[in-house]
Amino acid sequence: MAHTDDAYAAMLLTMALSPNKEEYARPLSTAEFRRFEAAARESTFHGIGKLLDMDISGLMIYLGLTEEEAYRAFTLLHRGVQLSYALEGFAAEGIEVVTQYDAGYPERLRRKLGAGAPPAFYQCGSGELLNKPAIAIVGISGVRTTPQARGAIETLVRGALEKGYGILTGGEPGVSRMAAGLVGELGGSLTDILGGGMREHLQGDAIAQLVGTGRGAVLSLEHPDAMFTVSHAIARNRLLFSLADAAFVFNTDGRRGEQEALQNRTCDWIYAFEPHAGNKPLIARGAVPFSGLTDADVDAMSRHWSSSRSQQMNMFDLL
Repeated sequence: MAHTDDAYAAMLLTMALSPNKEEYARPLSTAEFRRFEAAARESTFHGIGKLLDMDISGLMIYLGLTEEEAYRAFTLLHRGVQLSYALEGFAAEGIEVVTQYDAGYPERLRRKLGAGAPPAFYQCGSGELLNKPAIAIVGISGVRTTPQARGAIETLVRGALEKGYGILTGGEPGVSRMAAGLVGELGGSLTDILGGGMREHLQGDAIAQLVGTGRGAVLSLEHPDAMFTVSHAIARNRLLFSLADAAFVFNTDGRRGEQEALQNRTCDWIYAFEPHAGNKPLIARGAVPFSGLTDADVDAMSRHWSSSRSQQMNMFDLL
């Protein structure tokens, strides 16, 4: 992928170039990047791409940064050699970096997350899948999946695929892997949005086959070699919910951002599997409860999903 100067600067400012974030300067958070981007846009340079050759004094003068802030930004912007080597290594494994300045960046992320949308993320597979209608199937690892839950997942995946929806998962063992396996069997499309372990995940036969045939994509906000953590999972779930027309939470520990998604309406339709006790707080805050699912249930639910997408698209067409 060819990147503009703005895209290249965004990568330099926000990307960790090592899995353990052992950097000379700490990359900017999304909030810090937004402030930096706004200052650059309001300066005589009108964007961050023109700052690649700027020295510390220039950053202080033109962007109004403190000496400490300017030194940090200068250090990050001058990691070009290291970034080039990293991008070459990623590309050799089919992994690319997509920034907010690239044509492949999902418009849905901008609309749903606003200033909280990530400046960049790692992607492997078909980026076109990120813009198609999709439902998310969510669950944490280490929780026993009951026969009732397995039956509901199978009905949900089959029904969604028949109606032209892709499947989004968090890629974790359990609910997510079960849904992914069904997608592979039934011929649909799958996008896994990970909270770490991207390179290892891509070595799995099932996802490798889907990616190889254009029916799969894998996304991560973290370095491909970074380990899974709960904090990574929370950030991951913001992407997952914002890309979904509807999300089905089969089990949760209450610490993965589902309640935040409800509060901020990141996803218009969030359902919670009622038999799982950990979902009770989610249901109390407005998630739609469900237990067993029939084909008729999925058909009725899907009318809401398509209606929400239609309303969103019409609203933005008027702008």
